[in-house]
Amino acid sequence: MVPFPQELFDAIIDEIHDKETLKACALVGSSFLPPSQRKLFRKVRLPGGLGRRSRDTSAALAESPHLVSYVRDLTILMASTVPNSVAMAGMLRLAQNIESLVVFGRAVNWNHLKHEACSALIDCLSRPSLRLLYLSSMQGVSAALISAATAIPVVSFVHIRMDVREEISEQLHASAPAPRLRHLILGDSGPAVRLICDFLLHPRNPAYTQQIEHLEIHIDQCNASYVERIMAACAATLKYLAVYATDLIQLPLLPFVLEVEIKVFVGDNRRLPAFFSHNFSQIASSLPLAETITLVVFVDPLRPGPEIEWPDEGPLPIFGPSFMDRTQLLHLRQVHCILRRQSTFGDISTVFDRFVPAMESTMPGLRGTGILRCTLDNPQQLH
Repeated sequence: MVPFPQELFDAIIDEIHDKETLKACALVGSSFLPPSQRKLFRKVRLPGGLGRRSRDTSAALAESPHLVSYVRDLTILMASTVPNSVAMAGMLRLAQNIESLVVFGRAVNWNHLKHEACSALIDCLSRPSLRLLYLSSMQGVSAALISAATAIPVVSFVHIRMDVREEISEQLHASAPAPRLRHLILGDSGPAVRLICDFLLHPRNPAYTQQIEHLEIHIDQCNASYVERIMAACAATLKYLAVYATDLIQLPLLPFVLEVEIKVFVGDNRRLPAFFSHNFSQIASSLPLAETITLVVFVDPLRPGPEIEWPDEGPLPIFGPSFMDRTQLLHLRQVHCILRRQSTFGDISTVFDRFVPAMESTMPGLRGTGILRCTLDNPQQLH
């Protein structure tokens, strides 16, 4: 019998997405074992908890260290306990081919972690294969970690607080890795964002922000001036901007942005915030090459009572009846209005029927142009 080529077995396994089936395939024979293991351990979640599935994954990796070489997407739920820190350090040291790293700190203080865990995490960020880093809910984070993160193309900081007691040396900025940062997400507000912005805008190393093409930011009254400086620092390269603002903002001139996304929450009365018109109208003067504008409107589906009408707040200045006689936004091809749930549970399907005419009333100059599109983003309720 002519043996089947290994590539055929690999192709078969690659089409399997159920973990139990992959486990069964791994027991079939030597030709099925490596591709099954590669698929099973491509995505690994290292827990801080003690669930059975978590224990099984940790045990398998401990008994067969070669499996760590298959890990491409790693999620770590951190805890400050010694066993968890040791396990995290060991995993990070072995995962040499990692492409995506997600770390949920659970409000863990960086200074309370074992030194080997901190060192392993910083070292991991220098891997050439690493393309995405998502850090969430960590306190007392060292400047060395933020500096190392700039060597990764896609970085997200959510509820990350730098160590305010740390003296950041000039040497740290001077010896920072060559920045590869292209996509930056600052998913927080207040002092946490100010500290990160201050670090990234340090005059000793302006290269931190000079290659960013995609920026997602949360702006409030407390951090507005800092975030505006970040936007200005990215102006020469920025092509995509996503803004969630809770107050008046001032957009700098961003001459090369092609796509902008504005996120806003409407309250129980379905009224857009008072500052919305001012913020939205700046797009025409600040983003002259904008081709796509996306407006994401969040609503709370758990609000009691019958559905109510959206108030008629009049047209936005840039999309009034005379829009087609425009001298601005000459490249605009689409305005996409998305209705999205604020919370995990609930249904907003009934809200959408009134959302569409409300958006058309707000942007009367887009009627009949094919530019305006409204969609509902209401994923099936999770159980």
